[in-house]
Amino acid sequence: MYHEMLMVGQWFSTLLKLVASAFLFRTYLKHLRRSALIWSAAFFVDAVSIASDTLSKEYGLAISQALAVSLLFYGAFMFLEEENISFSPAYIRNTAGIAPLALTVYTLGYYAFRGGSISFDELALVYGIAGFFYFFTGVLLIGLKDIYSRRGISLAVVFMLYGIHKMDYPFLRPVRWFAPIGFILGALFTLIEVALLLDIISSEKFKKLRTTPFKVKFGSHVLTVSPKEFQELKKRLGESPVLAFLRNMRDVPQSWEAYFVSNIPGPQVIPPTGLEKAIELSHVYLMKAERLGSHGIIVIDCLEYLMTYNEFTSIAKFLSALRDYVLLHGGTIIVVIEEKAWTGRQLTVLRRILGVEE
Repeated sequence: MYHEMLMVGQWFSTLLKLVASAFLFRTYLKHLRRSALIWSAAFFVDAVSIASDTLSKEYGLAISQALAVSLLFYGAFMFLEEENISFSPAYIRNTAGIAPLALTVYTLGYYAFRGGSISFDELALVYGIAGFFYFFTGVLLIGLKDIYSRRGISLAVVFMLYGIHKMDYPFLRPVRWFAPIGFILGALFTLIEVALLLDIISSEKFKKLRTTPFKVKFGSHVLTVSPKEFQELKKRLGESPVLAFLRNMRDVPQSWEAYFVSNIPGPQVIPPTGLEKAIELSHVYLMKAERLGSHGIIVIDCLEYLMTYNEFTSIAKFLSALRDYVLLHGGTIIVVIEEKAWTGRQLTVLRRILGVEE
């Protein structure tokens, strides 16, 4: 009876993780969210770790468990950045993401250096490391409450509880009567995780780009307009799913995916120094629009504000990259320029980069 219950818990958990991996990968292919791809790999590797435990492959369990948690931890940073809840420099994100795997490899390397095979104590230690980072993945995901409300909080809490459950492995795995219960609890946490993840990734907030057709099409790929002209143009674009980077969030059409450019952190906010993030969002948006058979429209109405925090060469490279992506995917970029805020030479350079006539 013991072994039957143990096998049921293990294989049920494995099946759920494989299902989650498949759905997350499908979501990545449809919506190009890199966090979905990373988490898809994490759930797949986690399923492998359960198989390793079933087959008593201790090193396989330790490494695959650490790799799975590293991917989950890294994916949480990526998810928060995609939602503009938190913006972390790449070196911080990458260092944090590799930490669980690095600690595990170091621990296993130490015991291998001593010349002994891995024992339960060493295995329990690396499993505890995985549980620790699983818990803090949940702590990171608390930030989702600003976008996904109760669903975001629930997902964060489940991750934290599952992390605590993983940390009890060193204490309760040797207890014969509890082992099947432990795996069933793990399967239950996985089931709730998968249900919440599927609920989130199927929501319009996660998909970002609505399927609303573009009501306005332009003959040119690049337009430069004055602030006054933009107010008139905004009325024409009121029903199109425009991607906009703005300083004024008043009277923004509901169909727009608008980001407030500001140093004040919050949802749908991009810092003025986050030019690479704006380029990444624009690229994904244009690819998704093209996949829907539409021509994306990007609005930049914050250029003078960006200039106060960036060198002119950075602004020029930013606009050049956006123009290249727009040309590549057949979209349109609308740049709002207050000419009095720029020198004659700067205006000439900007127009040359954007490919518009003076």
